[in-house]
Amino acid sequence: MERVLSTCCVGEPEPQIGILTYSSKEVMRPFCVNLFIIVMLATLTVPSTAQQVTRFSVPLRINQDADQFIAHLIASRKHLSSLVYSFPVSNDLGQAPGGTLLQIQQVDDSTHAYKVTVDLDGDRKLDNDSPQLVMPNSSITVRVNRRFVDGRQMVLPYIISYSREPDQSGQPRERFTWSSHYRAEGKLKIKNCEALIVLLDLTSDGLFDSADSAKGTNIGLDRNGDGRVWGQGEYFTGQEIIEFCGESFLIGSFAVNGTSVELKKTDLRVPRVGDQLPAFSMTTIAGTKINSKDLSNKVHLLDFWASWCKPCVEKFDLVKKLSEEFKQQDLSIIAINVDEESRVPMAREIIRDYKLQWPQVMYGRGEDDSLWKMFGTIGENHLNIPLYVLVDAQGRLRYVGNGGEGLQDLRSEIKRLIKSGRLRGDSSLQHDGDPTAL
Repeated sequence: MERVLSTCCVGEPEPQIGILTYSSKEVMRPFCVNLFIIVMLATLTVPSTAQQVTRFSVPLRINQDADQFIAHLIASRKHLSSLVYSFPVSNDLGQAPGGTLLQIQQVDDSTHAYKVTVDLDGDRKLDNDSPQLVMPNSSITVRVNRRFVDGRQMVLPYIISYSREPDQSGQPRERFTWSSHYRAEGKLKIKNCEALIVLLDLTSDGLFDSADSAKGTNIGLDRNGDGRVWGQGEYFTGQEIIEFCGESFLIGSFAVNGTSVELKKTDLRVPRVGDQLPAFSMTTIAGTKINSKDLSNKVHLLDFWASWCKPCVEKFDLVKKLSEEFKQQDLSIIAINVDEESRVPMAREIIRDYKLQWPQVMYGRGEDDSLWKMFGTIGENHLNIPLYVLVDAQGRLRYVGNGGEGLQDLRSEIKRLIKSGRLRGDSSLQHDGDPTAL
């Protein structure tokens, strides 16, 4: 069975080609006492109170003067070479996201200027579109008439930026990028609270949909009330739990034309470091049921991973070393797989190949799983993996993060929890994950 592993473990198995991200992501981390290791395949059960209560729609409008933080590389040129389109149609034609036809031609070697022609009317031709001149390290705005399969049309603005900078060898490198200059926005009103909510078209194809969530944090909410969406805790993906005004919500659906977003109320909560574990239960493939209240009396390590995540799989050997290092303290490890159903067979094969002896939890629900939504949304994690969660002997979260280089951060936190003396407990789950049972 062919195995595909990605080094870009941010909730999406395939790397994005031709995309420049100008924002940075913060990474996070958390755990407790008497230790031991668990890996199991399981079904998660959350309390009935954690189910959807209400759905409601928030009306939105298109703001056509809004900068974005993601740009798509559409063409590049190295010194003395020809221009190369990221998405070529022919030798002298390319296309931007959404299939917009374009042509980029150099007009003057002395000024390094280019003329850019874009299919503004969406007829898949350039003969009736006028070129615009763009100089090095500058940008132009184009307004494209998007035509969709349902007959709908919408004119939307995009920014084409042209940079000319020396590469590592000192030779000039020219790059052309394409980014949306619009967003959908409205007001989220809950009880006595009101905040700006925005949707971003991260794919720049004129559609507001789940494909944008797959690219990154496409939903913004002005939670601090400063009139803008910016900074920590104000951007989310479409699969995360969104907390506002003392309540929690999930995204139900998007209107692809940006006229509305549906939210659904949920009793799922995002735990924080220092909090008691929220109530949940999960059943392993061996049939053992684990309740959140069982995760006490020793240090428990929850290892969230996926078969496509190369760092997750590579770090299994380091997790084994932690298991051996803290064997006398009875460290308990539970590995929780977050693959989609189609990747479950590959995940089972990895468990066998690595001879993982601790219990495994495996839902086959990907980002739709409630347990992953709760833990994967902590802080600024945004459902990124690998993710390691430490729970102390009192059942409180003590660490949430990627473990640090060589899992040194995770090791240090385990040592600190052991030193605190909060150990002891039942090790009945220790051999529940026998890989021969897979």
